[in-house]
Amino acid sequence: MRRITPFLALIVFALPAWSASQSGQTPPASPPSSSSSKPANPPHAHPRDIATFAPPNAEKDVDVATYYMHKGDMNAAIPRLQEAVQLKPKYAKARLLLAEAYEKDHDKDSAVTTYQDYLKVFPNASDANKIRKKIEKLQER
Repeated sequence: MRRITPFLALIVFALPAWSASQSGQTPPASPPSSSSSKPANPPHAHPRDIATFAPPNAEKDVDVATYYMHKGDMNAAIPRLQEAVQLKPKYAKARLLLAEAYEKDHDKDSAVTTYQDYLKVFPNASDANKIRKKIEKLQER
């Protein structure tokens, strides 16, 4: 389970109040305290006021990274692929795309390391020989 970052907490909890103030509306007031044992819901807990948050998804990260790779923006693709590998360590596509992104970004050491990690996780992969040849070629340069 991932932690909510301070930035995400700001979006989830402060954005509704901020948007209400920008539109000239006042945010809903907290209900008066009652002596009952049931706690009152804070104003930001109303479902219509809370932004929906989808949990991290490795497949979505790979899709977004693929988009950035096609645009040639490896600086945007690499972090998404790193996150996908972290979320789903046995996701072969994420590992291979990360190695390719490093290769396109001219980071040979990281590309070699990532290809080697791929072979450690998937020693019997159908493309293992092809990956070994890539590693050799990258190490020759």
